[in-house]
This record gives sequence, structure tokens and C-alpha cells, in this order.
Amino acid sequence: ERKVRYYENRHQQIANRMVVISPMVDKHAYPVAKKLGIEIHSHAEEFEI
Repeated sequence: ERKVRYYENRHQQIANRMVVISPMVDKHAYPVAKKLGIEIHSHAEEFEI
């Protein structure tokens, strides 16, 4: 969430979603990401704008 706030301040735009793209995500991270409203994708091709 800190990176999102940094982006918003730096570019003067509001981020409408938070996304993590990583081939390896710990299984314990999924519930935390869901709670924080973060989308998790394992490959950039899965991600739709």
C-alpha cells in the first residue's frame, strides 16, 4: 500500500487498483492480499488492464 500512495503522490493520479505480479507468492500471502484488496497474478499475461 505504501508504493501505491507513493505513486499517487509522485504522479498526481489516483490508483484504482493494487496488483502484484510475481511467479512465486507464499500461500500465506493470499488471504492478506485479499484483505488489503490486492490482486495477485503469477504472470503478466494474466493481467488485464
